[in-house]
Amino acid sequence: WLQEHLKIAFPNVKIVPVNTPDSPLIIEDATVYWGNRITHEIIKKMPKLEWVHFGSVGVNRANTEEVSKRNILITSSKGLVVSSMVTSAIAFMTNLARGMHYNQMLRNEKNMNRHSFDYYFDQIHELAGESCLIVGFGDVGKKLANVCKALEMNVSAVGRSINEHKSVDNFFTMEEISTAVSNADYVINLLPLNDETEQIFTQKVFVEMKSSAFFINIGRGETVDEDALIAALKNKQITGAGLDVFTQEPLIDSSPLWDMENVILSPHVAGLSNGYWDRQKNLFIHNLKCYLENDNSSMHNITNI
Repeated sequence: WLQEHLKIAFPNVKIVPVNTPDSPLIIEDATVYWGNRITHEIIKKMPKLEWVHFGSVGVNRANTEEVSKRNILITSSKGLVVSSMVTSAIAFMTNLARGMHYNQMLRNEKNMNRHSFDYYFDQIHELAGESCLIVGFGDVGKKLANVCKALEMNVSAVGRSINEHKSVDNFFTMEEISTAVSNADYVINLLPLNDETEQIFTQKVFVEMKSSAFFINIGRGETVDEDALIAALKNKQITGAGLDVFTQEPLIDSSPLWDMENVILSPHVAGLSNGYWDRQKNLFIHNLKCYLENDNSSMHNITNI
């Protein structure tokens, strides 16, 4: 249906599938790529490529010498998934806090009763009065801070610089992350992937976290030393985790995370909702119209690489 909308709006634009079994080896005339899984090999297959539009906020796949050398325009879908991401963060927080993952485990064992659940009594939390640390303070972080404050939480944030925000009690810089995590009951990672953030959650950071704390990652998997996270969960350095992203995706079959009862997993869907593709369509059609009119200044969410 999306291709049909594009054909109606732009009857002279040819649409070619990329990175599929039927796609051509070289896409000679393509000037635009729309998707989230562009690679260096795909860029090389498109010698006339001028513009890449990501259906995601992160654009790290475009951080290549080829993109810079050819001055390829990059746009993202920044802003389209804010509500979905905030909802996902709250879902992880509330499910971990209330032990919903333990309920599901007891249900699967047909052993769901109050006596069985009491084994986890000391791991059941309230959000009110507890502390959350938002790591990565962009659009999602700002809205999440407002929601957490409305839930009567103490809110801290880690960003590139120290700012002021009505819902944030304490700000930390990226260099202070080990200090920042030490008092948080919930650490929510919203970081994009770049040279500064790659594996910023190290063993040193997890050691500084409270043993009762939960770690939630809906940012990028590569920002976390996954082996250090697994060790922290196994050694009870932290109580649990909610993970939507991983170092390798999909999550590899041999990962110990599959079998950890104190971990909630989801398959990189934190930004999705039933309104996702309608918003994507509207954004891309607007940008494509500007591109065809050579009016890049009116395109939305242009990203500098």
